[in-house]
Amino acid sequence: MKITYKLLRNFLVTTILCCVGLATQAAGIKCWTNNEGVRECGTTVPPEFAQQEHEEINRQGRVVNEQERVKTEEELAAEKKQVAAELEKQQVVEERARKDKILLDVYTKVEDIEKVRDDNIRAIQARITLAKSHIDKTQVDLDKRIQSAAEVERGGKTPNEAMLKDIEDLKQRIKNNEDFIAEREKEIENIRANYAADIERFKELKKL
Repeated sequence: MKITYKLLRNFLVTTILCCVGLATQAAGIKCWTNNEGVRECGTTVPPEFAQQEHEEINRQGRVVNEQERVKTEEELAAEKKQVAAELEKQQVVEERARKDKILLDVYTKVEDIEKVRDDNIRAIQARITLAKSHIDKTQVDLDKRIQSAAEVERGGKTPNEAMLKDIEDLKQRIKNNEDFIAEREKEIENIRANYAADIERFKELKKL
């Protein structure tokens, strides 16, 4: 058979169309929803809808791939915050379990917990007593310095800098001890509260 230009052209056109058809079938059909809420389909998703939710279907109309909508920065931040909150919650649960294990491993009865509490409080109270004795001694020295300075002033003179500095140093020493006592008393309150919670939890775990 003689091959003419027309036959060759028709063969090439048919081949190209078949290749385009196969490529289209291989690519699948993608469907999306436009701005008016109308469902549209085509071989490619328009750029303005590429970030939105869409799906790909085959020739039988079955969904073979689903593309979720790209989340906004606010949504991503909210998800990150939620994950952090859940992680923190899990850490709280794990820490509670760890403390429960310590309670059960260390103590056998409530009296054991109370004894440890009282020992800790007594140790702190001993430090408070020592600080109070320092205050008393320092106060005696301070009174003497103040009395000496008053005598100097009654004599018509001004107390020297060394005397005035001693008075200020003694006052500061008393204040430091008073602050120390206040902190230790607060520490005792915290110990009582913490051990009260431990005792309550111990009773729950032991079903007392």
